[in-house]
Amino acid sequence: MKKYGATLRFFLTLLVGLAGSLLFKFAGLPLPWLLGALSASALASLAGAPVGVTKPIRLYIMVILGVMLGGAFSPDVLAHIGEWVPTLIAAVVYLGLITFVAQTYCRKVLGMDRITAIFSGFPGGLSEMTLLGEEAGADVQALTLTHACRVATILLAIPLFLTYWAGLETVAPLQSGPFWNLQDIVFLIITAIVGLGLGKILGFPAHHLTGPLLISAIVHTAGLIDHEPFDLVKIILQLTLGSALGARFAGYSFRQIGRIMLLAVGMAFVMMAVTLLVSALLSQITDASFEALILALSPGGFAEMTLAALSMGIDPAFVTTHHALRLLVIVFIVPIFLARLLKKQTSPEKPEGEH
Repeated sequence: MKKYGATLRFFLTLLVGLAGSLLFKFAGLPLPWLLGALSASALASLAGAPVGVTKPIRLYIMVILGVMLGGAFSPDVLAHIGEWVPTLIAAVVYLGLITFVAQTYCRKVLGMDRITAIFSGFPGGLSEMTLLGEEAGADVQALTLTHACRVATILLAIPLFLTYWAGLETVAPLQSGPFWNLQDIVFLIITAIVGLGLGKILGFPAHHLTGPLLISAIVHTAGLIDHEPFDLVKIILQLTLGSALGARFAGYSFRQIGRIMLLAVGMAFVMMAVTLLVSALLSQITDASFEALILALSPGGFAEMTLAALSMGIDPAFVTTHHALRLLVIVFIVPIFLARLLKKQTSPEKPEGEH
C-alpha cells in the first residue's frame, strides 16, 4: 500500500508539473518544460499538496540525465579543440573566478552554509548541480531555487543583450539531424548500464550521473552514435526533473521563497557582469568574438546557450565545447576537492572557547 501511494504521488507530481509547463509554454517563458514544471510543483509542495518523488526514481533520472549530457560531445567538438586551447584554458580560470564570486555572494548575502553555497555558486546546469549537491548534503530546496532563478534570469537577459546591444539578429533555425533508431536506443541502454557499473566500481562521485555521462561522452565523441534524441524524450526528462525538484519545497514558507528568489536574481546579474568583463577581455587577446565568448562562458543552461548560438548564427561547436569542458570540470574534478572538504568538516571540532 505504501508503494502504491508513492506511485500515485509521483503521477500527481507529474500532472502538476505538466500543468505548469503548459502554462509557461503558452506564455512564451524560457525553459517551459523544466522551469514551468518546477514552479508548479514547488507551489503545490508549499501549499501542502501530496506531491513528491522517491529516491529510487531520482536515481533513475540521474542515469538518464548522464546519458543525455554525454550526447553533447561529438567528433566535431574533438576536431576543433586544438584551435580553441587559449579560450578553453581561460574558461577554466574563469570558472574558478565566477564560482568564487557566486559562492561568496551565497554565503554573505543569502546566508547559506558552506556546502550549499559551494553548489549554488557553481555555474553548472540546474539538474546536475542539484543532484550532485544532494549527494554532498546541501540544502536541496535553497540550492534548487537559487539555480532555477539564475538559469531563468540568464536565459532571459543574455539573448536580449545580444539582440539589442550587440545587434545580432535571430536566424532561421537549423534542421535537426536524424533521430535515434532502435539500434541507438539499445546501445544507449547498454551505455547506461556499463557507465553505472563502472562508476560504482571506480567510486565516482554521484556515480549514477557521472558514470553514464563519461561512457556516453566517449561513445558520442567516437561517433558511434550521432543521431539526436526524440524531442519527446527531452520534454519528458525536463518535465520529470522539474516536477521532482519542485516537489521538495515542503516546509518552506512563501516569504522565505520570495527572499531567496530576489537575492538569487541579484546573484545572476553579478555573475553576468563578471561574464561580460571576462568576455570583453578575451575578445581582445584571442581570435574569438565577444558575442561567441558571452554564450560560451555564460552561466546559463548547456543546451539553451547552444540553441541561442544556433539561432543567432554563432558557431555552436565553439559554445558546446566550452560548456562541455566546464561540465566535466565541475562534475568530475570538483567532487574530489569537496570530498576532502566534507571529511574535514565532519572531523571532531574543538569546543567553543578552546584555542
